[in-house]
Amino acid sequence: MRIAYVNRIDSATLTPVSEDLIFPVENVQVQRLAKRWRTTGLTGISVVADLGGTASVMMAAIIGHNLTTSATLMVSGNTANSFVSPAFTTSMTALSGMVLKYFGAAQELRYWQFTIEDPTNSTAYVDIGRLWLGDYWQVDPSSNVDFSVTKRRSDIVTYGRGRQKYATEGVGWRAFDLSFDNVSGSALTAVQTMYDTVGMHTSFIFSNFDELRTYPLVEPVYCSIVGEIGFQHKRYMAFGYRLSIEEDL
Repeated sequence: MRIAYVNRIDSATLTPVSEDLIFPVENVQVQRLAKRWRTTGLTGISVVADLGGTASVMMAAIIGHNLTTSATLMVSGNTANSFVSPAFTTSMTALSGMVLKYFGAAQELRYWQFTIEDPTNSTAYVDIGRLWLGDYWQVDPSSNVDFSVTKRRSDIVTYGRGRQKYATEGVGWRAFDLSFDNVSGSALTAVQTMYDTVGMHTSFIFSNFDELRTYPLVEPVYCSIVGEIGFQHKRYMAFGYRLSIEEDL
């Protein structure tokens, strides 16, 4: 179980190679996925992120996109703003949902580049809601086995006296309810730090099964915390708590 809640892209200086000026690259620094960066083509696409200084990066993500599963995606990092021979480079697997890559080790680099090729896309452009670079928190101990996932919708439905149905279609999202037992020491500090940082106001990435992507119901989710986190003392200063999160679109 992993949580990434600090996105270094949000404070970076971004330089795209391809950009529709109506949908600028700065839109990927906005929490709402409806704000998109749109390119003017399907090949030769890149964006360089200057983090402003050396920073630890352990994962990369592309969230809210129109990429096809045949797209070629790379992310590279370097000590200088040049990517001919970068200090670090890795491919990312294109999926219809969140594109997410965890690195084998932290990379302490200032400059990063996303490169995209998607020539079979049926549209004339690539559309992206969020780019993400940052660390992640390996939640340990993980949640109890009996967590719940609820599919929710924002449909508005009313019925007339004769049971006639009047409905306005909304959207669907997932809600997760997780419980944790016997958490203490640095693990207890980590969850408090996370909640103090994001509260209910900042979206983050939650991966229930680390890198596993074969269970659609529990795919990694771009989400927010719903409500408070209450800690219940068990014994010897170990606590249990519940975490409720809901998907952001």
